Amino acid sequence: MGKPGEATLLSLVKPGAVPFERLHERYGGLLELVRTLIGVVPNCDPYLEIWPAAFRTYNVLVPNFLNLPFTVWGIGAPKELLGLAMYAASRTAGCMYCSAHTCSFALRRGAAPEKVAGAGGEDLSVLSPVERAAVAVARALSGTRSKLTDAHRKELEVQLSGADAEWIVLGIGMMGFLNKFMDGLGVELEASTVDEVSALISPSGWSPGKHLDGGHREAKGEPPRADSLWTKARVVRYAPGAIALDKKWTRGVPDRWPQVGEYLKQRIGYDFPVLSRLTHRRAIRGLATMLRDNLDAGESLVGVPTKVAAGLEFARVAGDAVLEAQLSKLGPARADPRVEALARAVAPSPSRVSSEVVEQCSGLSPAAIVEVVTFVSLMQLLHRVEGYYAPS
Repeated sequence: MGKPGEATLLSLVKPGAVPFERLHERYGGLLELVRTLIGVVPNCDPYLEIWPAAFRTYNVLVPNFLNLPFTVWGIGAPKELLGLAMYAASRTAGCMYCSAHTCSFALRRGAAPEKVAGAGGEDLSVLSPVERAAVAVARALSGTRSKLTDAHRKELEVQLSGADAEWIVLGIGMMGFLNKFMDGLGVELEASTVDEVSALISPSGWSPGKHLDGGHREAKGEPPRADSLWTKARVVRYAPGAIALDKKWTRGVPDRWPQVGEYLKQRIGYDFPVLSRLTHRRAIRGLATMLRDNLDAGESLVGVPTKVAAGLEFARVAGDAVLEAQLSKLGPARADPRVEALARAVAPSPSRVSSEVVEQCSGLSPAAIVEVVTFVSLMQLLHRVEGYYAPS
């Protein structure tokens, strides 16, 4: 898969992939809600479910950081603006998989095609001042190392209310997780998604690359249209089941500071103070749930100390001394050369997975690989969100 010499981890995880049929039996309504929002059930789902905590993490993250389903109905930050920021973040991170999906998401939420195309290029003149501010923050936060300045932050907060600026930052942070996971594994891009976006974004340098066999596909479809009444009716149909799963997965987790900090101290040994900077309660609860599940010794196959070592590898590559110090408070790190090699390979944006890395990780089970990549992806999310709220 991918271009000659461009390695991916898929050959190592595919043997453990959970069939779509089984996923539909377990989560049918949730999958149909996702199909309604982006046109497909993503190919990442069978890989995430290999380590079930990863699937839960993904499905707690997306609705709680995007304020779904309310965003579709125009509640919260402007949905087309959110889509543009997510797309700009994905292009900056070099995740061609997420760039395609966020292009589709932005168009479906009402962003003009010329603005989506512009958000992926150098000339931002087609964008409004608020769109330029959101895209600038997305680009500054989404490289391997953060380049955010006080000027970026102040301009976004001039253009938007504090509540809406936070939703934009949460969307960019969410894409940190998704960019890292999809690009790190090299998840296959759905042909229908390529068909509907490639004509629009290929001129700015986008190509499927490793995410599609052969790296090229001639576009055969039209760009998706903005949400219709039919779309919103389907959201109404499938949202209750998704909300019920979210309540099940986040049950008992506080949604405000300082209670959530105390909860995390008791469960994982550290409170992650960035939660004190957030105001949207569902995002607070969602992030705390993800941290709890990913640092639960009972859920882990590789062991929390080994995951701490993987997180430290990411923090060093990202130049994030704050995150490095926080991870050190979770307890001692335990070296595993295979896990550390994997973490180093997926830490940059875009990832740098080589055939040597694939060979080195061949002794890890599919579930262990998914677990490690999920944890590094969560660290990427923290790197972006804390990069916005930390003092310059």
